[in-house]
Amino acid sequence: MIPKKTVFISAVLTAFALATLGGVGVAMRQSNVTAAAAAPVAAATATPVALSPQDAASLAANVLNQKDIYSVESSSLNGVSAYKVIFSSGSVAFVGLDGQIMSVSQIQPVVVAQSMPAPVFSAAAPAASYSGGEYEGGHEGGGDD
Repeated sequence: MIPKKTVFISAVLTAFALATLGGVGVAMRQSNVTAAAAAPVAAATATPVALSPQDAASLAANVLNQKDIYSVESSSLNGVSAYKVIFSSGSVAFVGLDGQIMSVSQIQPVVVAQSMPAPVFSAAAPAASYSGGEYEGGHEGGGDD
């Protein structure tokens, strides 16, 4: 026979789970009713224009009078979704999804590497010389490796 303590704990946990599940069901039903009531208002107030990346690139190229498009990528500017159109000349244009030019800037060149100075050799260090089959002067210890 199952101990009474185990049955009691099982019953309490089952009741808690059912109460939680019931609360979630009621909350979902209320949110669906609220969302259904608000949906026609939202659809009537905002009708965004679907702008493709190709359209954004074409618009930016026409505005900047440049045809050297390097890349187009999805981005955001000040928290607003936009397309970032980069030109080979270094110009960058942000085009909003509604077809508005949000920003135009120029990429500043960055120097990645500068010329390295010629290596300096010291006359104090002995140079290794090669004579036949053995190196002389550049190896310490000798012997078997």
